[in-house]
Amino acid sequence: MMLLQSNMALGLKEQIQGISADIAWLAPEITLVITAVLLLIYDLIFKENKSVGLAAIAFAGLAFSLALLIADWGNVGGDRTLMGGMIRLDGAAIYLKALFSIGGLIGLAMMLRSKQKEKFFKSSETLLLFFGLVLGTFLMTMSINFLIVYVAIELVSICSYVLTGLFKSKRNSEAAMKYLLFGAVASAVMIYGMSWLYGFTGTLDFTSNAFAEGISEVAIFPLSLALIMTIGGFVFKLGAFPFHIWSPDVYEASPTPIVAIFSSLPKLAALAILFRFVANLDVAIIDWQLWLGIIAIASMTVGNFSALWQKDVKRMLAYSSIAHAGFLLVGILAFSESGSTSALFYGSIYLLMNFGAFYLVQLFENNEGKTSFDVFKGMGLTVPYLGALLLIVMISLTGLPPMAGFNAKLYVFSSLWEAWQIEGSSILLWVFIFGLLNTVVSLFFYLKIPYYMFFKSGKEVLGERTGNLTDKILGTILVLPLLLLFFKSDWLLNVLNSINFAL
Repeated sequence: MMLLQSNMALGLKEQIQGISADIAWLAPEITLVITAVLLLIYDLIFKENKSVGLAAIAFAGLAFSLALLIADWGNVGGDRTLMGGMIRLDGAAIYLKALFSIGGLIGLAMMLRSKQKEKFFKSSETLLLFFGLVLGTFLMTMSINFLIVYVAIELVSICSYVLTGLFKSKRNSEAAMKYLLFGAVASAVMIYGMSWLYGFTGTLDFTSNAFAEGISEVAIFPLSLALIMTIGGFVFKLGAFPFHIWSPDVYEASPTPIVAIFSSLPKLAALAILFRFVANLDVAIIDWQLWLGIIAIASMTVGNFSALWQKDVKRMLAYSSIAHAGFLLVGILAFSESGSTSALFYGSIYLLMNFGAFYLVQLFENNEGKTSFDVFKGMGLTVPYLGALLLIVMISLTGLPPMAGFNAKLYVFSSLWEAWQIEGSSILLWVFIFGLLNTVVSLFFYLKIPYYMFFKSGKEVLGERTGNLTDKILGTILVLPLLLLFFKSDWLLNVLNSINFAL
């Protein structure tokens, strides 16, 4: 009896030590939670003039989280499974979380420069939801268990729904309701598909050998249904076809800083989940490349051609984000070391381009109160520096040299071409062809903004907020990397090549 008790105590001690060790590796996530608690406490204690304090706490929390991630970079040692094998910490997860922290800091800066600044910082509500969203994306990048995947996606989704409708107006409420309805259906379908896969395999760990062996014994029809339902939930967060219908209304109605976050962080987090998920799907059993290839082609085509007819810049960028979701899928389709590297490179550049575009659009929105194309008439001559910055971003989004967007598309298409030469799959060739054609199509709507700015006559005088020194400095900080990473893309590639994306 004494021996049994001793063994139990020893086992409990080892479990506690294991949990303590795991918690140490989750310090960035804990920092986000602590920051959210501090924001709430500060909001409760101080009744007036809270904006400065709330902003300082939010910036400090994200900056400290980023510092912890940078410190972890050289210490992770390959990959670690944490919390009983439910999450995996590897180089790709640390890199993406650091990228999300940078994106979060840019998002906070956009809130400070927004005309709606007081609404963002008058209380802790918006910031709490913002930190909940960032925390959810952190968890998404590490999840290898269906249960954690569902919890993380729902955390991101619920925060997104509320953020969309937080600033009360008819348009905000309508967009939030549409987002909620589509999201609820997508989540229900996804968890139903996950339950099927759990029933087939007996495990929630979709990276395990048991999962791979289990699905290999399932009939093709029920397996296909289960995978379509599960992947559908991931595709919804990616904002790809056919789960893209919510995007234009949400992007147009939501505050610009929130839209900038929606359009980048959840997309890249969903990409990480999808990459880990398909790693255990044998093409010989289920042709997942065919289905993802069709989604990629449809996303690029529908997104680009729909963007052609838009009269509002934010709505146009919404459709362009659908197209970029298709380009992000190309790295998964290649499914190689170069494919994963190119996908991470594309995602990094897309985040910079996206935040740069929305930040500059917000500056003009602050002045005019809207983001229709007419607002940009003559702006290139009235505020030439900001006009030049926006021109650089649009050229990069198109994928033309000498901008980093060109390198990003070059790398993903190169990895896709290499994969086609090795595998000979026809769907890879079709994605390659449609990708090139859609790049040409994107010229007609991305360069529409510079055309309006430099070749259309408009107002001669702008408000004081547009074009001040702070706007120029922040805009330059966001845009300059797009030029540098064209000429020095090896700086980022060397970092990405050092990443072990454990699958």
